[in-house]
Amino acid sequence: MSVELALRLLVIAAAFAWAGFRFARLARPLMATASEARLTPVAPRAWGVVINILGHRRLLRKPYAGFLHLFMFFGFLFLLTAVIQILGAGVSPIFDLDWIGGSTWIAFGQNLFALLLLIGVAMAAWQRLVLAPPRFVGSNQTDAAIILGLIATIVIGMLLQNACRIATGGDASAAWRPLSSLIARGLAAAGMSGASAAAAATAFAWIHMLAILVFLVYIPSSKHLHVVVGIPNVYLRDLTPAGRLATSDLEQPRLGLSDIAQLGRKQTLDLYACTECGRCQELCPAYASGKPLSPKKLIMNLRDHLLAAPAGGGARAPLIGGAIEEETVWSCTTCRACMEACPLFIEHVPKIVDMRRHLAMEAASVPEGISGAVLSIEQRGHPWAGTRFSRTDWRHDLDVRVLAPGEKTDVLLWVGCTAALDARAQKIARALVNLLRTANVDFAILGEDEKCTGDVARRTGNDFLFQMQAAANVETLNARSFARIATVCPHCMNTLKNEYGDFGGAYDVVHHSQLLAELIEHGRLPSVADAASEVTFHDPCYLGRYNSEFDAPRAVLEASGAHVVEMERSRERSFCCGGGGGRVFAVEPPDQRVNARRAAQARETGAATIATACPFCLLMLEDGCKSVAGLAAGARTQPVRDIAEILEEIVIRRSTGVSA
Repeated sequence: MSVELALRLLVIAAAFAWAGFRFARLARPLMATASEARLTPVAPRAWGVVINILGHRRLLRKPYAGFLHLFMFFGFLFLLTAVIQILGAGVSPIFDLDWIGGSTWIAFGQNLFALLLLIGVAMAAWQRLVLAPPRFVGSNQTDAAIILGLIATIVIGMLLQNACRIATGGDASAAWRPLSSLIARGLAAAGMSGASAAAAATAFAWIHMLAILVFLVYIPSSKHLHVVVGIPNVYLRDLTPAGRLATSDLEQPRLGLSDIAQLGRKQTLDLYACTECGRCQELCPAYASGKPLSPKKLIMNLRDHLLAAPAGGGARAPLIGGAIEEETVWSCTTCRACMEACPLFIEHVPKIVDMRRHLAMEAASVPEGISGAVLSIEQRGHPWAGTRFSRTDWRHDLDVRVLAPGEKTDVLLWVGCTAALDARAQKIARALVNLLRTANVDFAILGEDEKCTGDVARRTGNDFLFQMQAAANVETLNARSFARIATVCPHCMNTLKNEYGDFGGAYDVVHHSQLLAELIEHGRLPSVADAASEVTFHDPCYLGRYNSEFDAPRAVLEASGAHVVEMERSRERSFCCGGGGGRVFAVEPPDQRVNARRAAQARETGAATIATACPFCLLMLEDGCKSVAGLAAGARTQPVRDIAEILEEIVIRRSTGVSA
C-alpha cells in the first residue's frame, strides 16, 4: 500500500467517523420522540416527494430561486457519481465505474451537470449578494456562503482534476468530457503536460476529495441538512385536511407544548429540515406588521433550543419565555401562509397552537381581549361579550324557519356568532336569506340552539372548551335531518367540516359562496353580464388556503356584474385580514395592525369596493380602511361588502325588482 493511499484511507475514515458522530447527535433527540402515524398511505406520500422534490413544484413559484435550485439539485444528484469515484479510488487503486460507463456517458453527464451546478451556484451568489431579498433577513448568511464555496470547490476540483488528466494525454474519457477537454487545451497552451499535469491532477483530486469530506462533516450543523432530511420530511407531510388540528388528549398530565421533548417525530424533523429560505417569513402578516413573529426564526429558535446542551448537565432552559417569547406565540393569525409557502412542508401553525394550549390550559396566560372572548364562549356560547343582540334578532322581520329536533330541511343555514350578533355582519345573513328565498331553496336555521363552533377557543389554545362546544353542537345537529350545512363564516365551515368528525359529526358542509355559485350555475339565481363596477376580492384564509376554495366567490362576483381586480397578494398568496386565530378580539398597537396593511393593499388596486366572504374579514377590513383613510388627507373610505350583499343588491334589485 502506498503512502498516499494510506493517507487517503486515514482521511476518509476520520471524516466519516466525525460526520457519523455529528449525525448521531442529531438522531438521538429525533429517535427519542414519539412516532406519528404517517408512513401510510404510501402512494400519495411518494407522489408528493416526486412532484415537490424532483419536480420542485413549490420552489418554482419563485422562478429565479426555483431554477437555480433545480440546477443545483440535479447537478448535485448526478455528481454523486463523481463522489463515488473519488472516494472509491481513495479506498482502492483499482476502483472505477468504467464497467457502467464511467468513461463514457457518466463522464459526459458529469461535465454537463457540473456546468449546471456552477450556474446554479453563481445564481445563488448573485441572489444573496446583489438581489438580497428581504426574506433572507435573519438567516445564517455565513453558513450559506460556506456551503456555496464548498460546492464550487467540489465541482471546480473535479473539472480541473479531469482536465489535468486529459492534459497528460492518457485519459480515455477525454472525448466525453468537453468542458474538461477545453480546460485541458488551455493548460497545454500554458505549458502544462506530462509529469506536471499528472502532479496537478493528483493535487486537484485531493482538493476535490477534501472538499467533499468537509462538506459531509459540515452538513449536520448547516441549514443544508435538508439534503438529508428533505425527502423524509416531505414524505411524512400531513395528509389530513389543512384545517384540521389534532385533538388534545385531555387526560394527559401536561397539556400543550411546554417542553421541546414533547414534539412528535415529524414535528422534530421539521426543525432539521428548515433551509432558512424565508419564504414563510416573506408571507407572514404578523412579521410584515412588525410583530415579534417570524415563522422562519420560530423554527430556527426551536432547533437551537433542541440542540442546546443544558449547562452542567442541568435542566434545559424554558421553551416558552426562553427560546420562544409568549408575545411571539400570540402574534400568529393562523393564516397558514407560512405552511403553504414552505417547500419542505414544515408545520409552523400546529406548533404555535400547541404552545398556546399550554399557555391557555396550564399557565392561564392569555392576552387581554382574547381571554374575554374565550370567557364569553364559556359563559354565553359566543365570543361577542358586548353584543346587545340575541341569536335570532337579525331575522326579526324575515320569518326564517327554525329547525326543531326531528325535523328535516335541505339546507341547514349555520349563521355563526358574528353574522348573528354583530350589527354590521347581520346584513350578510339577511342578504343570504333573501337570495336563498329567491332561489326557492328549502332551508332553516337552528336559532337559539346554535352555539359557537369553538374555532376561537381551539385556535387560542383552549381545547377543553372547544371539545365541550363541539360535543354539544354535534348532539344538536345529530338530532335533526338535513342534506348539508351552509355557513356564512369560513371558520365555522372549516370547524364543522374538518374537525367535528372527531366528535361523531360527519356532515356535508359548504360555504355560502359555494352554495350561491352553484345556484347561479343551475340558473336558480339570475346573473348580470355587464361589468357594472370594479371590485377587488379579499381571499379569506380559512376559505382559500385552508379549504382550497378560490373560484366560487369570484364566480358570484362575476355573476353580479362586477369586474374583479386582483390584489398583488391574492388566492394562495392572499394577505390575512388579521382576524384569524382569535386575533379579531386582540388588542393591537396602532402601528402593528395587519388589517390596515391589507386595506392599503386593496386601495392600491383602485377598485371601488372591497369584497369579502367572511364576517371577520369584513369587520377587520372596514376598520382597516378607516385607518388608511385617516392617514391620507381627504381620502375616501372604500366600502367593504360581502359577496352576498353585492349579489343581493345587483341581481335581485336589477333582475327581479325585489328590494333588500
